[in-house]
Amino acid sequence: MKLALPFLALLLSTAFSLADKPKPFVFAPKTGDGPFPVAVWLHGYRGYSAEGYIRGETAETLQKHADALGAVIVGFPATADLGDDTQQWAEEPVADHAYIQARLHELAKQVKMDLKRVGLFGFSQGAMVAADLATLYPESYRGAILMSPGGMGAPKASQTRKPAHATQTYFCLCGAEEHEGNVGLTKAYAQHLEKVLGAAVTLKLYEGVSKHTRPPDIVSQFPVWMGAILKSDAKG
Repeated sequence: MKLALPFLALLLSTAFSLADKPKPFVFAPKTGDGPFPVAVWLHGYRGYSAEGYIRGETAETLQKHADALGAVIVGFPATADLGDDTQQWAEEPVADHAYIQARLHELAKQVKMDLKRVGLFGFSQGAMVAADLATLYPESYRGAILMSPGGMGAPKASQTRKPAHATQTYFCLCGAEEHEGNVGLTKAYAQHLEKVLGAAVTLKLYEGVSKHTRPPDIVSQFPVWMGAILKSDAKG
């Protein structure tokens, strides 16, 4: 779906009004001078938490991820406010990309971040948006972790292979017994990313997992996955 220019301008104007949005979270490595590569969390529909990207995990656990990666891990509420302190992504790549870039440049004033080394990771709607943005703007994103992707509309991944796609890495993850829409989209993205765009892709379906949630091994494997995307040597 193409947005009319006046509507897109209004959407961008609304997205960049940050005063009433929940605060972003930032986990920066405790050692090193930077600038650090960046992992950007894209939450699911109405699912943002200023506490981090794994519900129930402590800040200490998430800090260990940043330290292991030698990367800054950031997250912020999605593009469009829904009027009840929750948000959703616009699923319009131009708007979502512009919003994410604006947030990153604002955060880069506080933390030394290398905005040429950025990886995305998302859950549910955030996973679909992460996939679409990383494929459409491969010069801006090194790849993405897609966890149980699904959205309000149809995917908008790039249909045209670019040289930068060959340098990208993706992880497509989903419970094998989740809703067939999430499983099907996970498989479809994996095939498209590898066969059409030529990126490096890992597809993993977790047997016995039916709950729509983050992968069961995310705590141990996240630094490995994101390290491969950012091409950093993650430390255990």
